[in-house]
Amino acid sequence: MIFDPNQRQNNRSARISMALFRMTQAIKKMTQLESDAAGFTPIQIQALLFCLHTRSDAATVGNFAHAIGTTHVTAVKVINGLVQKELINKAAKLEDRRVTLLQLTSEGQLAAAKLEQWGQSLEDLLLTIPEETLASLELGLGSVIAAMQQEGHVVVAEPCLGCIHFHPNAREGSEPHYCGLVQKHLSNEASLKECPEHTSSEGV
Repeated sequence: MIFDPNQRQNNRSARISMALFRMTQAIKKMTQLESDAAGFTPIQIQALLFCLHTRSDAATVGNFAHAIGTTHVTAVKVINGLVQKELINKAAKLEDRRVTLLQLTSEGQLAAAKLEQWGQSLEDLLLTIPEETLASLELGLGSVIAAMQQEGHVVVAEPCLGCIHFHPNAREGSEPHYCGLVQKHLSNEASLKECPEHTSSEGV
């Protein structure tokens, strides 16, 4: 229904759906231009930034595939290409050797750091919109993302703070925090990384 302009006239959800669809097309074009300038494909950039910002024990091929909404096979191909470029290393997880952990090489760290501004053109565009409009947009998009997450269409990775599994300052030492999900202690640095298993404590 969203592609029929006559149907959209009296259907708010259809109008919003079309607006979101047009936005995704525009964002794809904007990020492609930035990717071309950086010398990587958009999915390669996502892989490098995933490794940069995801907690080390959660930076797996499977979680990367879920994060960008692609198949495991496609994710493996992307990662293997970056391994060949000597930007990413792969290693079997000690607790489960069927799981492949991803880690940036020193060259990969430099490349990922240079890509931190990827998506800046979108942020610059949003900065031209009044603050009160952005506040309403944030609330609305939050509801859309929550609904999509509920249906399993999107993974929302966030740092530990605010997660129901996170127990801050559970003990003294270099790894003071505790994650009840993976049942391990975390350093301050690790707790600030994104985790694809983040479960918000809001409303719990």
